[in-house]
Amino acid sequence: MKRLLALQGLILAVFVLLGNGLRSISTTTVSVSQSEFASFLNISVEKTDVLIELLLGGAVIALAVAPFVLTVRNARKVAVIFAIITTICYAMVGITMLLDPALDVREIVVIASFAFSGFSVAFFAPLAQLAINGEEDPATRARLTTVWISAQPIAFLLTPQLVKYVAFDIGTGNYFLILAAMPMVFLLFIPFVFGRAEATAIASSAPPEAAPAWKRVLPLVIAILAFEAWTASNSFVGIASPISLAFLGLFILICVALYSRQKHLTRGAAAVPPLAVFLLGMLFVLEIPTTGFYDTAYLVRHLCSSDLIDNRATLAAASQILAVFGTGAVLVRNPNWGINMLALSLPLLLAGMVAIYFYPYQDINVSLFYVSKVLSSIGIGMATASVIGIVAGMAAQNRIIALAPAFIIMFGTEAGIEILEVVFQSSKLAGLETTHAYQAVFAVQIAAVLVAIGLMLRWTWSRGGLGHAVAEAAA
Repeated sequence: MKRLLALQGLILAVFVLLGNGLRSISTTTVSVSQSEFASFLNISVEKTDVLIELLLGGAVIALAVAPFVLTVRNARKVAVIFAIITTICYAMVGITMLLDPALDVREIVVIASFAFSGFSVAFFAPLAQLAINGEEDPATRARLTTVWISAQPIAFLLTPQLVKYVAFDIGTGNYFLILAAMPMVFLLFIPFVFGRAEATAIASSAPPEAAPAWKRVLPLVIAILAFEAWTASNSFVGIASPISLAFLGLFILICVALYSRQKHLTRGAAAVPPLAVFLLGMLFVLEIPTTGFYDTAYLVRHLCSSDLIDNRATLAAASQILAVFGTGAVLVRNPNWGINMLALSLPLLLAGMVAIYFYPYQDINVSLFYVSKVLSSIGIGMATASVIGIVAGMAAQNRIIALAPAFIIMFGTEAGIEILEVVFQSSKLAGLETTHAYQAVFAVQIAAVLVAIGLMLRWTWSRGGLGHAVAEAAA
């Protein structure tokens, strides 16, 4: 019996790991293969960022919609549909790279494939969260949540090595054909993970979970599409372009309209725990300074060696994995320590961001480049594990909150990249030289962490101190 339970636990852990890891594998693959995609599509390396934006944009839309459409009853059907779509998209990229058709065909296939695969593979993360939330044992949920959170840094750690030692030998086209098989592997676990829960839900006398009407979801999707249009125009024509400003204005108008109609759009929805809203808001703010995009870009421009940059990224991913598992282990033994661990992560993040600010004053190869990244990686790992660990305990109160962390992480990352890009381009337009423009970005990263610290202090004081905040989290 114990062996069966162990096997079931292993299957669930692998399912959770793949669920939140496959999306990161595809994004990281494109990131580290930019030169090859630039050559294949006959564009500059900088313009390949649009492929990453397609993957991120599709994922953001999917993760925004997922809480409104996913239930235990339809999990198997949703998984099958999007696993097939993801497999087809990855296979199309691989086949196109092998056949090397005309340039316009290459552009259409690759862009469409990344857009649809970014959307479809993103559903795997909330499916994994749904499986975690179905576990009755709090300790098991905490362990699986730790695995779910660690999937992204594990993908960041392994994917560059896979591209370097596998894709380099067999070709990127064949690599994507192999990657196309991974969604089918994920799909194999579905009957073992959701079979019993689905049967129980159908057999029970309880009515099916009512998903919110599409008219409530559609405005959110429209707002995200407007945001994606603005980010794409910023990349192609700059933040000062009339096209970019028009999309920005449209996005702001939609957000204002949504805010004015929030009571109507949320009428009849389950109450959202205030603590969950606060913690998810904190996580969103902390994702902004920790994208790692501009500090890495500065090191490239600073003529640091590729070995330093690669080793720094590897060390950062390993540090984040250790921080996630360490925080998860603490929360398994002491579930009430979530707020304490979150509070502890903030000074580490601040120290890391302050250290990054001093990059322009350093030589080409110094230990500060490593130390700063390790501190920020440990900090965001602890913060993410703490927030999701607490929010996961509120899953029974609100299904949308239960599936929200994946959206918050992804949208926070994309919003962070875009905010920092606006700061960088604005600094350049204001006449600052490139080094000072990077420092302006680094200053905004510090400010973001200070905002998070301010929010944390305000919340704890309004609750009568950290002890009361911990007690509220435990409740």
